[in-house]
Amino acid sequence: MHVIAAKAVAFKEAQSDAFKEYQKAIVTNAATLAATLKENGLDLVSGGTDNHLMLINLTRMDITGRDAETALGRAGITVNKNAIPFDTRGPALTSGIRIGTPFVTSRGMRTAEMKTIGNLIADVLRHPDDATRIKGTRSQVQALCDAFPLYPEMKGQGQ
Repeated sequence: MHVIAAKAVAFKEAQSDAFKEYQKAIVTNAATLAATLKENGLDLVSGGTDNHLMLINLTRMDITGRDAETALGRAGITVNKNAIPFDTRGPALTSGIRIGTPFVTSRGMRTAEMKTIGNLIADVLRHPDDATRIKGTRSQVQALCDAFPLYPEMKGQGQ
């Protein structure tokens, strides 16, 4: 019965105007992030996105999905390594990364922040072994997270 109850709550929430606006913001943020990544010369599988996520083909950058995931993780940016169509690397390495926008949208970030995030991602992917650059990126990511806390009502309470 708990599954039925959870579905009922989810369906009720999905009918609200606030939820519909949140979904639109997720897609708008994804489109902005995709456009920013493309402006930075990154290859997006399918050329962009029509939903909440995108897949970046790293083949031309000569970096594996695993190495990109690690470098971005050190910079405070969470992505997942992901195979791309016709990937020549195995599933442990991959030639791509997958990025989504629901979490940052839930924090209140919008298109201006997506442009910043896209530029930060591209910079790290161009210089995945530059510890100084990654440390600077991590500081910028932390500043963004501080400006858009998970629990705004607790801002300033040692969150």
